[in-house]
Amino acid sequence: MRVARFLLLAALFAVVASACSSQTQPIANVASSSGSIGIGEQRILLAVIDPETTAYLADPASEATATLRDEDGTPLGTYDLEFVPTVPGVRGIYAGYFEIPAAGVYQLSIKQEGYDETAPTGFVAVDNPPMVGPGDLAPESDTRTSADVAELSLITTDPEPDPDLYQLSVAEAVSNGRPTVVIFATPAFCATQTCGPMLSQVKDLRFDYQGIDFVHVEIYDDLQVEDTQDLVVVDAVVEWGLPSEPWTFVIDADGVVIAAFEGALNDEELTPILDRLNG
Repeated sequence: MRVARFLLLAALFAVVASACSSQTQPIANVASSSGSIGIGEQRILLAVIDPETTAYLADPASEATATLRDEDGTPLGTYDLEFVPTVPGVRGIYAGYFEIPAAGVYQLSIKQEGYDETAPTGFVAVDNPPMVGPGDLAPESDTRTSADVAELSLITTDPEPDPDLYQLSVAEAVSNGRPTVVIFATPAFCATQTCGPMLSQVKDLRFDYQGIDFVHVEIYDDLQVEDTQDLVVVDAVVEWGLPSEPWTFVIDADGVVIAAFEGALNDEELTPILDRLNG
């Protein structure tokens, strides 16, 4: 009953935000998937949208902040936001790191340079998000590798796959004593169009980190189906508890997850972590 109440209140906040928005006031949307926000420091994705054109307004040249409020609207803090490209050169959103004190309903409003502050939008923080997170042991998922198939198109929809990302299974990578980056993404079937650009971004970084293994896991199993309704997720998606795609995980040499990123990310978020692990 408590979770149902949270979800109902979050929905009501969203309705109120839309109703209160003027023609010139942008709309804020929480882009993080439902159920993925926990307690403590949380990375939350936020979109700023023009109510007339539905265009994404986030701009890498504009400063932006977000104010976190509790269920009653009491401010809990204002946080800087960083631009993350979802489709490079076309559009992007913001990412912020917020301190969430407890499970419950919260509100966020965004002030982007050059625009009025958005009306608050609601979201729910839960005690135990379903996916693997920092501090957890990485599941030793038995994912397919290039050795298991005649051609890479059977295990990836990346039109320009990097063969090195399919040399190791997740199970092998997280147990071989080397740091690992695991990317769950499906470039051909991605609902948000973020998977392909994000995978390309991580592939480009790989060459600078020879001490780290990189593994791409396609979200779906049989990629040759005629009807996308017949697509079935691979076991690893269930084992890692993923509510959406894409996701990028960084695992240390002991097999412990030290960072998890939903959706788009920028190099500034990822490279400091990789620098520490590359040794």
